[in-house]
Amino acid sequence: MPVFRPLSLALPMTLLLACSPAAPDAGAPAHEAAATRGDTDPAAFPASLQAAGVEPFWSVKVEGEALAYTTPETMDAPRRLQAMRRIDADGLHLAGEDGGLPFRLDVRRAPCSDGMSDMAYPFSVSWRLGETTAKGCAFDPASPPSPR
Repeated sequence: MPVFRPLSLALPMTLLLACSPAAPDAGAPAHEAAATRGDTDPAAFPASLQAAGVEPFWSVKVEGEALAYTTPETMDAPRRLQAMRRIDADGLHLAGEDGGLPFRLDVRRAPCSDGMSDMAYPFSVSWRLGETTAKGCAFDPASPPSPR
């Protein structure tokens, strides 16, 4: 079984890299390139977002300042969180505290791939709950992502 050992080490690294935001296209129009660097315009980020990541699997549904956090174990009972919403040059930030446990969802307008599908997502995200941080992708539910 020594032949499979390199594969077992490479797979987690591949999945981790797949959740990284894609680099902006050098041939993209200037306004698209500017959007990947940050946008303080509130219209740049919809009020509703669906964010998710893999390894481990997680999901955050955003409705304004209300968040619903789920994992495969909590699909039937999402954790309801109330956040403060802020937009700056780095993107959209939704942060707060729940029972003394801090949380934060950072959203950037940058192309993203979940590494498991052929979907092209318009936002990359970072989700922090307590001491745990996870990376993922997000989209506006009113404009679902399309296959690449």
